[in-house]
Amino acid sequence: MQNPDLTISDLDETAQNTALTDFVHFYLKHYRTNDLEILASYKVDYAMNDINMYIYANLNFSPDQLAAGVLANKRDLFLTILKTVNLPYTASGTLKDLTWDGWYAQQYAGIAEGK
Repeated sequence: MQNPDLTISDLDETAQNTALTDFVHFYLKHYRTNDLEILASYKVDYAMNDINMYIYANLNFSPDQLAAGVLANKRDLFLTILKTVNLPYTASGTLKDLTWDGWYAQQYAGIAEGK
C-alpha cells in the first residue's frame, strides 16, 4: 500500500525542521536574486513582508547565521507559506516529487506559457 501524501502539518518535528531548513535556503537564494514573484502569487505576502524585513535588517550575518536566525525568529511565517503552497512531503521532510528549485522552474514555465 502506498503512503498518502503528507503535508507539512503531518510531519513530525524532525521532518518538519528538515522541510523548513530546505525551504529557508531556497527562499534566501531567491531573496538574494530578487526573484520571489512566484511565491508572492500565493496569498502569503504578509508573511513574506515580515520575513523580508528580518532578512534586510540582518544582511550583515553570514549566510548560515542568516538562515538559522530567520528560521528561529520567523518559523511560524515559513510554516504558513508552506501550508499555503501545500506541496507533498516524504516522511523525512523532503519534497515528495521534486526539489524547491524544480517546483519553482515548473511554476515559472507555467507563467511563460500563460497558464
